[in-house]
Amino acid sequence: MPNRKYEALLSPLKVRNVIYKNRMLSTASTPHFLQGKEPYPTEKVITHFANRAKNGAAAVSINHFHTDNMPFPGRSIDNPPGHFNLFDINDYTCQNYLCQLIDSMHFYGAKANGYIMADPGWMYKDGKMPPPGGPDGPGGPPPMPGMPGGPEIEPQCTENDRERSAEDDNMFHTDVSAFTKEQLQNYVNNVAQEASDLKRLGFDIISLHACYRHSPHAMFASPITNNRTDEYGGSVENRNRLLIEMFTAMRKAVGPGTPLEIIYSVSEPGGYTVEDTIEFAKIADGLIDILHLRSGEMDPQHPLGFTSSEDSPAPYLEEMAKVTKAVHELGLNMVVAASAGFQNPDIANAAVAEGKADLIGMARSWINNPEYGKCVYEGRGEDITPCIRCNKCHVPNGKNMWRSFCSVNPKLGLEDKLERMIEPPKDVKKVAVIGGGPAGMEYARIAAQRGHKVTLFEASDKLGGQLKHADYPKFKWPLKQFKDFMIRQMDKEGVKVRLNTKATPEMITAEGFDVCAVGVGSSPIKPPIPGADGANVHFAVDMYGGPENDLSDSIVMIGGSDVGVETALYLCEMGKKVHVLEMLPELIMDAPHAHYKNMVHNYWRKEPNFTFNCGATVTSIDEGGVNWTDHKGNEHRTECKDVLLAIGSKPNTDAAYAFANCANIYHVLGDCDAPGAVAQAMKSGFGLASTL
Repeated sequence: MPNRKYEALLSPLKVRNVIYKNRMLSTASTPHFLQGKEPYPTEKVITHFANRAKNGAAAVSINHFHTDNMPFPGRSIDNPPGHFNLFDINDYTCQNYLCQLIDSMHFYGAKANGYIMADPGWMYKDGKMPPPGGPDGPGGPPPMPGMPGGPEIEPQCTENDRERSAEDDNMFHTDVSAFTKEQLQNYVNNVAQEASDLKRLGFDIISLHACYRHSPHAMFASPITNNRTDEYGGSVENRNRLLIEMFTAMRKAVGPGTPLEIIYSVSEPGGYTVEDTIEFAKIADGLIDILHLRSGEMDPQHPLGFTSSEDSPAPYLEEMAKVTKAVHELGLNMVVAASAGFQNPDIANAAVAEGKADLIGMARSWINNPEYGKCVYEGRGEDITPCIRCNKCHVPNGKNMWRSFCSVNPKLGLEDKLERMIEPPKDVKKVAVIGGGPAGMEYARIAAQRGHKVTLFEASDKLGGQLKHADYPKFKWPLKQFKDFMIRQMDKEGVKVRLNTKATPEMITAEGFDVCAVGVGSSPIKPPIPGADGANVHFAVDMYGGPENDLSDSIVMIGGSDVGVETALYLCEMGKKVHVLEMLPELIMDAPHAHYKNMVHNYWRKEPNFTFNCGATVTSIDEGGVNWTDHKGNEHRTECKDVLLAIGSKPNTDAAYAFANCANIYHVLGDCDAPGAVAQAMKSGFGLASTL
């Protein structure tokens, strides 16, 4: 046996007639807007998934083989969550490109896994999605709040938000009691037909997505959504009867050698239990080959710093381990895959070695790490870029919501063209980088990798820039890991770092640098509000690392962006009471709305010291509090001793422009070009350094 650091994770596994070359799975996770609305995989998508196979994934999963209209009404530009890749499996062109996609995976020794997703349209002859309330309900979903024809958005406030739950945001539930047995048989037949079609195209594994109650077959399995009293309701066996019928038909359609996988919630809050899942495994023994376990709700399947911890980044592992142990002890003819938060190869390897899972499903690991598998094979876990768990690979917000996006991987979305965009360096240059934030560090890292001699100047005693605040709130541990990783890369790549050194144009000119890259950041904005210059008014971004201890216990935060909300929550953790005032109808509207926003909502709902009002306009500040009006013009006052500002920032363009004539090549990086999040900083640093 080879002696490797991640031996368990890299060990092969045979399932029916398929040999997985290792235990690392690439789960179905196409970044939104990776391509346009073409009903077939374009070269951009093919290259992306081929790279996952090249990178070491044992199996790569592809989903959305249908062309249903997703239930997101309104203009497409207003509803980017509706942008999924929808491949028309019945189209000749799509079939050809799917074969090219499969062949590219096979080229690298990876198996192709075809996902059959939630598709209620299969139950209907016209292929349309079922209306709310089941087949006999009214027409399609109504326009969403804020959309044309829909109701106005009522601004949030603490009083109407405390009792809100994740279930309030789930638009996919339908009434399973309304489905006739004829419709269910039609459903089974169509699933079997799709399984057969995927097999004929060359997919090695067929998987059925049946978790989160996001499809009729998943809703049947859950006591939360299944209230039937016939043979399809009640007991664990009855509630899973439809799934067993589907897999029986799928097995007949694909033959005995093809592994069949089910994606199944390990348990549900208020629904079925781990013990119920074990009972289901017994019922499915010999029929289902891979029991792929996920969380009970869709959003927590994509854990954040708010829903996981540095010590427990894969929060559902122990529940999944109970199922795996039972499957092993009972001698069932299936293996168990676990997913949700397995970015750290040490944790993934330990899970396999300790018998907590047989396979490890990962999504963001392959998105934010172009060389994840390579690092695992070479035993270099320390060189894997930490995922900051922002979930922007799903759908970012703001001006980037129409882009394929990863905060820490600037290559995402460019994989099919990078070789044409980047030329080899022609000579060795002496490079000065001014500013040790993420943009400066990424520029320094890439320039050094390209063989240049790089010196990074940082005015403070630490690298990190705006990321330094991540050292303090407990929920910012993913960002802290990323910041520390980038700092370590400076030493690894041989970047000469000069801390406590405020670079000047004269210094850079005198030292004879060929390149001057400036990333001196941005400065917070002070609004033209009477009283904003008061001694009790501070910037939120300055309240980390000591100054926060001097604040009183009653605080008003003006600005409910992610900066304002996260700073407020950090102060609440310290025992301070913070009231947030935001002009927009909702808090953190600049945060990703897919699999992110609702989890942060749920976090602040449990924090009694956190209160807020949206639709609020601040009219004045004084030493005793803040005066503001609501969206109807009613006047209010919130008493407090300290006021924090989090309403945006402006680029330090004057400071950056001062270095314009210090070297033959001059680049402006990150926030001092245009304020943005980590992704913009990384993109500017990577792109500009790649031109050297």
